[in-house]
Amino acid sequence: MKLAVTDASIFIDLLLCDACNAFFQLPHNIITSYQVWMELDQDQREFLSTWVEKEKLTIVEIEENFIDETDPFNLSMSLSIADRSVWFLAKKESALLLTSDGVLRKMGRKHKIKTHGLLWAFDRMVMENTLTTDEAIVKLEQVFEHNLYYRRNEKLLHAFENLKKNWSH
Repeated sequence: MKLAVTDASIFIDLLLCDACNAFFQLPHNIITSYQVWMELDQDQREFLSTWVEKEKLTIVEIEENFIDETDPFNLSMSLSIADRSVWFLAKKESALLLTSDGVLRKMGRKHKIKTHGLLWAFDRMVMENTLTTDEAIVKLEQVFEHNLYYRRNEKLLHAFENLKKNWSH
């Protein structure tokens, strides 16, 4: 089973469209940092606690000195402490990094961390049959409808359209 480190943006989008159950059925060990966990609001943490209890989601406490350990990598100053924590975890564990944050994705790729976003996660859910194609499309449309970043990003809109075409074949 592969290890995937997830940031807050992925959790928020999955919660928004009610796709957590399908996501946590993927053949990945999903982990996140305590810093990301604390970025989520109380209701989000409470809802995700179900998967923590089922051992489908692991919250990792990282020593505070992780920031010093990331300094030599010249990460973008716009990364939050939580973003740095998942970057650090993914690098340390040679894990996949799941994020919808553009800067974090760029920093992951720059440092040879395999990095994917929400569309990849949905593609995996369809491929692993944890969501039907129709369910995935409806749920992603909900995210695009509610998330201004997605709605205004031509590259993401185009990628979503291509994904829908691939699923229909």
